[in-house]
Amino acid sequence: LSMFSVATFWAPPAASKPPEKQKDPSIVERSDAYLKALVAGDAGAVAAMFEDDPILMPPNQPLLRGRQAVEHFYEGWCHSPMRPTAFTFDHLEATVSGDAAYDVGTYKLSMHTTAGQNVQDRGKYSVILKRSSSGWKIAYLIFNSDLPPQPQ
Repeated sequence: LSMFSVATFWAPPAASKPPEKQKDPSIVERSDAYLKALVAGDAGAVAAMFEDDPILMPPNQPLLRGRQAVEHFYEGWCHSPMRPTAFTFDHLEATVSGDAAYDVGTYKLSMHTTAGQNVQDRGKYSVILKRSSSGWKIAYLIFNSDLPPQPQ
């Protein structure tokens, strides 16, 4: 064996970068509309993005079932003293498979209190969507903060 062939045989493999996760534009566009409606304080528009019998799993409370419960949750959030003022997603993956899709990622959320304080939150989310005659609708949504719960 020549020195070249031994070096080639023992050379470590070239570092490969994992493939980029898929980010389907139709799902990213749908999540952008969700963010816009939430920051605008439009609970009805947010609830309309859910299918008729969705499941919402917000942090620190039992799951909510049905569009009416979802809308009630968002009305409380949109009209609370700590209403969202800025909201962004970092999509780790947004994939479509037939009539179902999922979106998984992290979020950053800013809220402004009535006391004039800015509150920053960050966390993660998973959403499953189903295609309907009127477009993508949220079937399941779970999200939770990376920050520790605040004492009551």
